[in-house]
Amino acid sequence: MRGFARHWPLVQAAAQSEIAAARFLQQHSKDLPQVLLKLPAKVKGRLFYNETVTGMNFGGSQMRMNAAIEQMLQNDAAGDRYCVQCVPVQQNFDTLQLDNPLLPADTKAFIWLGNNVTVPAHFDEASNIAVVVAGKRRFTLFPPEQVANLYIGPLDLTPAGQPVSMVNMLQPDLVAHPNYPQAYAAALSVELEPGDAIYIPTPWWHHVQSLSHFNVLVNYWWSDTYVGAALPFPMLLHALLSFKHMSEGQQHAWQQLLKHYLFAENGDPAAHLPAQAKGILGDMKPQLAQGIHQWLANQLK
Repeated sequence: MRGFARHWPLVQAAAQSEIAAARFLQQHSKDLPQVLLKLPAKVKGRLFYNETVTGMNFGGSQMRMNAAIEQMLQNDAAGDRYCVQCVPVQQNFDTLQLDNPLLPADTKAFIWLGNNVTVPAHFDEASNIAVVVAGKRRFTLFPPEQVANLYIGPLDLTPAGQPVSMVNMLQPDLVAHPNYPQAYAAALSVELEPGDAIYIPTPWWHHVQSLSHFNVLVNYWWSDTYVGAALPFPMLLHALLSFKHMSEGQQHAWQQLLKHYLFAENGDPAAHLPAQAKGILGDMKPQLAQGIHQWLANQLK
């Protein structure tokens, strides 16, 4: 969506210069403590694992927002790069004017600031509108069907909560990841400038590369599903715990149940039931969702 936010005062400041955008943010900041991530020069700005995939290749420290922005503006002598991620706008920059006519007014906005940093391909559990407000960013999207060709890393040790592709998409190793060209062939890529926005549907994989010395992004997550629904990714982990070590016959049997109840491959699985008897298979009302959450909590104790 080219020019989606060109009228935002922050975008207009960025049109002058990256420094002007940084100063604008500092003026509107509540200057609260943040986690400033530091990426050593040798990792070339790629937020990723360490060499043994037992931890991360970056570290973090507490710093107030305005000082963190100042750190990003400096040309680090060692070549290290810095970023602050996923900061709630309302709590930290409540005077910024960031209207988004595509979403309800109460949809929460988050802001991401940093040097030229690369985030490996990952997915979000909600739909996403991302708005570039300073610097330039390149987004590369992969459809969910390409998951096997993206060589996804550990599910329970992740850089930022979601699993990421192990492929270095700027320098792919086709010996370690021979099927990646199939994902590349299916990819969509676009470069956005200040004021441009992109819609990223869930759960599409997306690789994000910041191309300028100082970059700012604002994003909005939202879901069209029932607001009280549990997030899908924890359910995937629980399903692995439940199904992965079953015998082949048991897995096949449960696969049929999942196809029937979850994906409705045979039509509405509750079509034969009276409306008042459908329970969880019917309309998800707040009271029912609360009861299910409580039942799950008791089962997992």
